[in-house]
Amino acid sequence: MNFKGIEICCPHCRNELERPREDELVCLGCHRHYPVLLDIPDLRIFPDPYISIEDDRHKARRVAERFSDLDFEGLLDFYYSITSAVPPHHARQYKRSLLAAVPRARAWLDSWEAQAAGATPESLLEIGCGTAPLLLAAEKYRRRIGVDIAFRWLVVAKKRLAEAGLDLPLICACAEALPLPSACFDRVVADSVVEHLTDQRRALSEVRRILRPRGYLFVATPNRFSLGPDPQTGIWAGSLLPQSWTGAIVRQQGGVPPVRHLLSAGELRQLLHASGFEDVQIFLPAIPSAQRAHFSRAMNWLIGLYDLMRRLPISRHLLYLFGPLFHAVAKSPASARM
Repeated sequence: MNFKGIEICCPHCRNELERPREDELVCLGCHRHYPVLLDIPDLRIFPDPYISIEDDRHKARRVAERFSDLDFEGLLDFYYSITSAVPPHHARQYKRSLLAAVPRARAWLDSWEAQAAGATPESLLEIGCGTAPLLLAAEKYRRRIGVDIAFRWLVVAKKRLAEAGLDLPLICACAEALPLPSACFDRVVADSVVEHLTDQRRALSEVRRILRPRGYLFVATPNRFSLGPDPQTGIWAGSLLPQSWTGAIVRQQGGVPPVRHLLSAGELRQLLHASGFEDVQIFLPAIPSAQRAHFSRAMNWLIGLYDLMRRLPISRHLLYLFGPLFHAVAKSPASARM
């Protein structure tokens, strides 16, 4: 089935889909039915770890009801107002990060592409696209598509894109079972996603499947051994604490403990190689000045220290051990290995 210029298929059997009604897709092979809301098809094979599929759809419908009368920032506020699992101070932190995400995404795309090689890419898929700042920043790619396991976030993403005059394909799906044909994208981006995947090997094998030969995967992921504030919980050196301790602190704050599997630089490299990727490069990203403008003076001081350490050979080595996050660029092989 052609969906906004992108071929999509059943995530279970990869047979063709048809759309008998505006609010439904049906597989012609296994006859499964998939709902559609706001022109976003729900093609998941399992839920995200924080909410059931039915509860997620219910929340997505509630957000969709406010789609027309709220702007993007207002829709974010509404989402967090109906999400009791996110404490107010975390909601403010997440919102600040989301509002600063477009310039960060644009700078990171340029950085990733500088490490890649070959012909100019035309197509980009983002898995775990969230509210779609990277899709908005990826103007130079002729075809852009976003996939996320959280239907509720895709409704918010659609609002961000609509305010920019864009109607890009958004699909609710699992990275472990992408509803897309093989060898159809030049680039796949996984920004703050790998650590949340239910099955990292399976998902990255799926990414390799849908990448064209010699296409590139771009990754951003927190460091398992970071000494800085945890990007999800705000706890300093939070990823170094036992999960039971982190969970207790987060629950005491009124939140839900993160479900994830963080990686070190060596573990990330090993995972990418084991998933069939070649020419793996891991490096330390710069923090764009446009993003820094959204942070406090204390955080900007820390970012300045990070940038200084990133430029010096001795301290750069320490950042690979204990720094906040990594970027990776990995190439799909010239011939498919399924």
